[in-house]
Amino acid sequence: MNQEVIKAQEYAYELWGKHVSSGMLLYPNEYLTRYIYANRKKFKSVLDFGCGDGRHLEMMARAGLEHIIGVDYNHSVLDVAQQRCQKYNIKCELYQNNQNKKLNELIKDELDCVICWGITLANAHYVTSDIFKQFASVLKPGGKVIANWRAQDDSLYGDGKEIEKDTFIIERQSHKGMLYYIPNLDDIKAIYKDAGLEIISIDSEKFTNNNGKIINSWHIIEAKKI
Repeated sequence: MNQEVIKAQEYAYELWGKHVSSGMLLYPNEYLTRYIYANRKKFKSVLDFGCGDGRHLEMMARAGLEHIIGVDYNHSVLDVAQQRCQKYNIKCELYQNNQNKKLNELIKDELDCVICWGITLANAHYVTSDIFKQFASVLKPGGKVIANWRAQDDSLYGDGKEIEKDTFIIERQSHKGMLYYIPNLDDIKAIYKDAGLEIISIDSEKFTNNNGKIINSWHIIEAKKI
């Protein structure tokens, strides 16, 4: 195992905890909101993996989902999520998991859906591959995974020191020191196949900042447990 990648991974978790705890992500993603509302009659149980400050937990509660679970690596952001749930009287289960347990040790019921939003980019390949196998382990047969992945036409790709294939320590001030893993579509597809997940659809989301100078580009992938 590449020790530089492992060290960078731990530092990235610490930085993300600080960012999310400071209120960087206050509102739910529009694409994901549409997806949840379109499936709200089908999904009774949903896991938000990397739930952060609870922005999507609140959205799912408002959509009427019955069984909502949030998991995050950082205790500090779960405190924020807990406060949010209490403020809006949201019933959900919250778990901290810093990779000391597998998801099927925390979650005993089989789930209808797993959300993985804004998380794949912050995990090295060895972590991401294992995470998606864990998703399959807690899903019902035919259960869904909805996830977004940074695309390689994103401004962050290649911005920094490459410490492993498609894995960078970012130099841009807004993301400085973070580990970003931005694989190509073939490598993404291989992760799903190895996990026993069948890709149903691949869409995209793209927008710019700073008068077009910064490109934010994502693959949005829906898959199901085989």
